[in-house]
Amino acid sequence: MSKEMKKAVGAVRGCFKRAGLQRGDRLLLACSGGRDSLALAKASQICARAMGLFLSAAVVDHGIQEGSFKVAKEAEENLKKLGIQDSHVLKTSLDRKQVKINGVEAAAREARYKALIEEAKREGARAILLAHTRTDQAESILLDACKTPSSSSWKGMEEETKREGLLFLRPFLSLSRSETTQICRENKILWWDDPTNGEGGEKADLPRRSRIRSQVLNKLEEISGGGAEAHLAAFASMHREDEQFLNALAQDALKGAAFSLPFSFPSLRLSSLPLPIRRRCCRIILKNFIDKRGAIEKQVETFMRILERGRGEENLSSGLLLRVKGESVIIDLCNN
Repeated sequence: MSKEMKKAVGAVRGCFKRAGLQRGDRLLLACSGGRDSLALAKASQICARAMGLFLSAAVVDHGIQEGSFKVAKEAEENLKKLGIQDSHVLKTSLDRKQVKINGVEAAAREARYKALIEEAKREGARAILLAHTRTDQAESILLDACKTPSSSSWKGMEEETKREGLLFLRPFLSLSRSETTQICRENKILWWDDPTNGEGGEKADLPRRSRIRSQVLNKLEEISGGGAEAHLAAFASMHREDEQFLNALAQDALKGAAFSLPFSFPSLRLSSLPLPIRRRCCRIILKNFIDKRGAIEKQVETFMRILERGRGEENLSSGLLLRVKGESVIIDLCNN
């Protein structure tokens, strides 16, 4: 077993243990047919067998690209060759409204997660395994930093998250794409490269994430002499710890707040907080009333300015009015 394979097995085993998985638990692995998810399939099969876990796999076919069903069926066959006999294709379609609002990539991701959650619940799985790597982590950090002026942009993806009562596990956040490539080659696994990932390409019509990978991250690696990807991922891990601590302080500062309209909270209690805590309190409050992340970040500064002045009012998105009246900060529906 190569050092890359040993690292992968160790990463998966550690992730399963930290998640508290028990003998007899069922897991659903999400597979695209690419090198990352097939390498994860190989390592997960080894660990599941050793730990007494039941492992199945699903390949989601959105039907967006020509020949996508053929690619999905080939991925299914690859999974079965790796010993995951309970492998199958899930066909899904994109929500047109989501495509219009958030774009094809985001709509596809949402459709994929919905299909995986439904399948996991049908199978009685406790967790869904995702093959995001350290390379994906670095890309996500750079992408979020470009999109949103928020400290949360730097925290990256977490190894363990929860959605609709299901665990989402990312065991490969410490592995690079070059390592998953080596694992596939070592085990003679044939993978599929998604053309929209733009491996090594510089096409302007590629998704932004792919352009960051092929043009920005690769250039950073070249300029730094190697290590930029690893340093970004390590920074995200440390920053996430800081974020969790500061957010806990902000939540504590908002103890007793009733998040319903009209919302009211003592303005002096907010304005007297240290700046990093105050900013997070403003963000937490706005998140309860505004859905879109970008809109929230734009209006956190508005909230901060009004608190600093101690008076005034501003229109927020979603038809809301923010004002400081007397000793209270108030959020309510606009009258006009």
